Amino acid sequence: MLKKIAIVVLVLAILFLVVGYLLPREYSISRSNFIAASADKIYASVVDLKSWPEWTPWNAKMDPTIKYEYSGSGVGSISRWTSDNIGVGFLEVTSAEEGRGIVYELHFEGYPPADGVVQITQMKGGCEVLWKMSGEAVPPIGPYFILMMDSMMGKDFEQCLAGLKERSL
Repeated sequence: MLKKIAIVVLVLAILFLVVGYLLPREYSISRSNFIAASADKIYASVVDLKSWPEWTPWNAKMDPTIKYEYSGSGVGSISRWTSDNIGVGFLEVTSAEEGRGIVYELHFEGYPPADGVVQITQMKGGCEVLWKMSGEAVPPIGPYFILMMDSMMGKDFEQCLAGLKERSL
């Protein structure tokens, strides 16, 4: 009986690993919101990484152990963090266009980097702001997380956009 249980466990483990290699490795998450404010006002908050803890969910309310360090401004600016709960990482602005948005790279220790963009599109009465992140997961375990990525990170992006909206009004 014990031998049969061991065989079933082994077969399930092998199946789990094989499926992990067959699942999609790339992900892309995006959310958008209309903000009744000027593109320049929205951009000023987006490009200033030091202001992010004031309007994003990624702050001491979410994780009291988080510590930030900042360097630079605009293109090349970096926000580094250490935390007992979410680990160690950094975000670097790789491109910025006044009033249009930023492109960034997100690095978490032990994981492949992700690419992000906050795009501001001027419209009548305000701006449409798109927040998007994409990347690749490492099999066999990483692709399983992709299955939950949109529901996990999508909520954070919605909170970011709501905070940005409140800050920009």
